[in-house]
Amino acid sequence: MRHATGPLREAGLRFEYVLPTGSTGRSLLEADGYQVHDLPFVEMSRRKADLLRYLPMLVLNGWRLRRLARQRGASLLHLNDFYNLTGYVARWLSLGRLKVVTHVRFLPQTQMQPLARSWRWLAEHASERVVCVSEAVRAYFAADHARVCTVYDPLPAAGEQWPPYAVAGEPGAPVRLLYFSNYIRGKGQNFALAAFQLAYARNPDLRLHFVGGDMGMAKNQAFRQELESAVQAAGLGAVVHFDGFAADTEAAMKAHDIVLNFSEAESFSLTCLDALYYGIPLIASDCGGPAELFEHGRSGWLVPNRDVPAMAEAMIRLAADEALRRQFSAASRLFVRQKFAPARTYELLGACYRRVLALE
Repeated sequence: MRHATGPLREAGLRFEYVLPTGSTGRSLLEADGYQVHDLPFVEMSRRKADLLRYLPMLVLNGWRLRRLARQRGASLLHLNDFYNLTGYVARWLSLGRLKVVTHVRFLPQTQMQPLARSWRWLAEHASERVVCVSEAVRAYFAADHARVCTVYDPLPAAGEQWPPYAVAGEPGAPVRLLYFSNYIRGKGQNFALAAFQLAYARNPDLRLHFVGGDMGMAKNQAFRQELESAVQAAGLGAVVHFDGFAADTEAAMKAHDIVLNFSEAESFSLTCLDALYYGIPLIASDCGGPAELFEHGRSGWLVPNRDVPAMAEAMIRLAADEALRRQFSAASRLFVRQKFAPARTYELLGACYRRVLALE
């Protein structure tokens, strides 16, 4: 959203953000000049305390959001995913005067269907517009529903800050594979490690680097520890390395030869988009949105979801074929700059806002 609202501010729209209390995103948005507010959002979870607090906090936060919108002169609420129902409560408390745009940023097909279908119904009936981040997400909604549209996420707003990426290969030099993702089960690091073990047995010049945060969550920390233990058990400690969160995505990617993304389910994948934009050869799993970001065999390599042998084969082939990496690098840069041009991303979102506001 930050990438989209930045240029839209220059077009005359005014944005303020409401974040969960304690969010680390506050300082980043304030540095960009946004007014930032916070609310103590409570998400559904299996913890009894959250279940008991969910409904009363939903109503209370809806009232707070309605009051904040009135104080700040806001006419439209943009919900950054359709499981956050606070905006709908604020709309109802405003007797329909507040308009709502709902963004759907994850694959509803992968969620608990009773909940996902309920969220879909609410989005279709309580929002003026439902914005899907990809056609993979759009497929979950009625094909002819007039309120539902696809708006892709925009390219990095800052452009490239480092020199353009150049494929470099020397005989016998290590081929550096990067897995850039937070340590969360389902994000595919386990598949990458299993595939790397197969590929390394055939090409000892391969190196694998995991980079990502654990978001301070114990379950994510445990997942990273499992990965590190598996590396040691396989005797790969000298060629597989782990690092934490990296703020400079561009620098991290441009220090490697190939970017991997083997997530089990992705509605879009900003990691893949960044790699393609910077021209780093990409191997990604066919898990939803990533298939829409490039052309298989021309500007990137798509492997079947959860198919470890296919992932290993792709690593081996791309590592050994410098010419193919050069092709992917050049073609991906061109493809994403055309497909994710402003007219198909933030300008389309801005037009959506204006149509909704014109309904007042």
